[in-house]
Amino acid sequence: MPAHSGEAARLARLLFADVAEEVDRALADSQRAAGGRAATSRAEQIVEAAALAAREGDLARAAFAGIDGLEASRFARAFELAAEVAAWSGLALPAPEEFWGAGADHGALARALMADASLVAVPAVYGLGAAGWTALYRTAARQAASPLSLAAPLTLAPEVAAEFDLLDVPPRGVPAVGSGDLSWALRLVPGSPKPPLVGLSHAHGPHPTLPEMLMLQLMHLVAGKPLLDSGSLTWLDGTLGGGKFAARELYDTTDRSVRVNTREIGNQGPHLGARPPIG
Repeated sequence: MPAHSGEAARLARLLFADVAEEVDRALADSQRAAGGRAATSRAEQIVEAAALAAREGDLARAAFAGIDGLEASRFARAFELAAEVAAWSGLALPAPEEFWGAGADHGALARALMADASLVAVPAVYGLGAAGWTALYRTAARQAASPLSLAAPLTLAPEVAAEFDLLDVPPRGVPAVGSGDLSWALRLVPGSPKPPLVGLSHAHGPHPTLPEMLMLQLMHLVAGKPLLDSGSLTWLDGTLGGGKFAARELYDTTDRSVRVNTREIGNQGPHLGARPPIG
């Protein structure tokens, strides 16, 4: 999670609301009694300690209350990776509780994680647009040992770039957390090297959104894992060209670029398939 003090305090208050309320009451009482710089200092120490505990291990227990062991760790790790990606664009990833408060069912997500080790919690941002994602991928390409090329880390086919806004929307029926002009949605997406279902046309969904796959790829990059779809293609949610075409994503190992191009929705092949999201 971001380590600067403002973000740390926000995170601590979200995760430890009871502590924050106690600190506020004690601070107010102490300041009235003694003018209170010592109380202010102590309050800051308590809040920072709570934030530190959240970053160093209590996050899985506090933010994911009711989710056990490995599933909590997988949730926590996913949020750590996504927060680092978001920070490259100066964005603050919403805390887990903000997704729960918006209506995301963390119990159902935990049960799905328990049933499928390939699933990854993906907090995806919507509204960045083609330019925003391209800039984010250029930052990713500059990271140490990045598998992405500096020249063209993200390659969008002209038809994808032209109708990018049609693919840059939260999935229908999934709760979203608003943040200015952007929004965030949380779903589980299979993070296997190739789609778990292959040889299918676009009709055999559901499919992850373009932002979900772009975020998942960058989460793998941060984790030091190979990028997905180096020998396969994943269908993406939504259609283009008046419903005739759909987008698909792959990682081109030769050009070291994540590519997004299109095919007719009836197209199918042995390496083209679906990563059905859950959320």
